[in-house]
Amino acid sequence: MGSPLNKDSKMECARHGLQKPSFICKHLQYGEGLGFYEATDDPDPEYPFREAWCGDCDKVLLEQAEWNDISEGNAQIMPICEGCLTEIQARNE
Repeated sequence: MGSPLNKDSKMECARHGLQKPSFICKHLQYGEGLGFYEATDDPDPEYPFREAWCGDCDKVLLEQAEWNDISEGNAQIMPICEGCLTEIQARNE
């Protein structure tokens, strides 16, 4: 995923094949029962990607009142495929 994202962007996942990218905080990748918070605003048609973070990241986000250097530094957002996001959601809700 070295090139800029657009609405048609895809990524190759070893488990799920060619998928839309999604983005999670670093804690969710291997976590269980950490809580699962997902951006619920109407998606931008030019950026239709799911974004999720754990309960601890949500606390920092609420303290900061926005995504900024502190909340983003804590979350260390990383790309994953949509198939992996579905599995991660099930493990952390």
